[in-house]
Formats: sequence, C-alpha cells, structure tokens
Amino acid sequence: MAFYVLLLKEHEDDQYVVYKFGPHEEALGRLRLDKATGVVDEIDPVTTINPQAFFNRAAVKVRQHWRTGNFPDRSSWAS
Repeated sequence: MAFYVLLLKEHEDDQYVVYKFGPHEEALGRLRLDKATGVVDEIDPVTTINPQAFFNRAAVKVRQHWRTGNFPDRSSWAS
C-alpha cells in the first residue's frame, strides 16, 4: 500500500516552523518544530482515518529538513 503525506509551510520564525500536513489539501493537520531542539509537536490532527500515522510520517520528514537547516515551502513524504 502506498502512503503519501503533503507538507505545506504555514509559518516560520527564529524559534519555530509550522507545517500543515495530510493526505491532500482538503484534510490537513498542523505541526510545529522547535528549531533549537528538533522536537515536533502536533497542533491539530489530520481529519482522516489513522491521523497518528500521518503525524508520525510528517514529523520524520520535518526532522530531516531540520537536520539540513532547510525548511521548504512545500515538501512530502511517500512510501
């Protein structure tokens, strides 16, 4: 089974970056990454079946961006 998570940057400042995430633009949750620590917190869950799976995959992708210090406006995770 294929799995896809869309990530859209909503806000970025010196401390945090906030992304919307989900299977498509009509069903998005929100997460926040602390730039100092790399900790990712869920703000709003995805409004679909199995929301935790979407958050977990989105968090992995956002942490990858954190490691490189680059936070693109649009990204995705797919398997």
